Amino acid sequence: MKKTFFSLVVAALAAFHLNAGEINVFAAANVTYAFDELKAEFAKSNPDTKVTVTLGASGALSTQVKNGAPADVFMAANMKFVQDLYDTKFAVTQPVVYAQGALALFTIRDIDLAKGINAVEGLKAIAIANPETAPYGKASIEALKKAGIYDKVEKNVILAKSIGEALSQALSAADVGFIAASAMYDKKMAEYKEGKNFILIDPALYTPIDQGMVILKHGENNPEAKAFYDFIRSDRAKEIFRKFGYVVP
Repeated sequence: MKKTFFSLVVAALAAFHLNAGEINVFAAANVTYAFDELKAEFAKSNPDTKVTVTLGASGALSTQVKNGAPADVFMAANMKFVQDLYDTKFAVTQPVVYAQGALALFTIRDIDLAKGINAVEGLKAIAIANPETAPYGKASIEALKKAGIYDKVEKNVILAKSIGEALSQALSAADVGFIAASAMYDKKMAEYKEGKNFILIDPALYTPIDQGMVILKHGENNPEAKAFYDFIRSDRAKEIFRKFGYVVP
């Protein structure tokens, strides 16, 4: 009996140590470009912690959390989805803003971006993230409406699943894409120049994109999840976000 009990204890401890150094992070697609540097910086003080990230549209990720996905930390593209998870007891910390996102218009075509957002008038394919699930998509629609041109271009809008897919479409078949400005600070996008290939959308045209974060119920007892959450709010992480074009409160 004692031997059996001892074996169970050893097995339990082994399982604990196997999982103790792991964090599952759900993050909005716009964070893609900064995440490698964030992980590298976090690893300096947490070298034995494995960080696994799932990227996508915030609404879709929120739905996965509610359906039981084993995520520990959620970094959404706005406050709406994290607040909802907190209100419905899927998150254990109140939502905090970790960065403010910026919207950009991107193209690989010969399009006169000096016209600003009005450059999309007359184009046949305008890629925008689905506004129902992607906050940047919602901001894109809002900007077009405030500019007074949405009714003119609505029929030519192509909805992408996420802000990352909107960029992919702009790099292939679409004439332009409304994207996260953070994408333009990625090394892989260095060949594309401001003014020629992209412009920042006037922030007065859309509601500030406050990006929110929570620790989820699944990560409540995971100390590494708390460490990562605290890191994202640290000065070190804020510098990385600024480097990728975010505004940090």
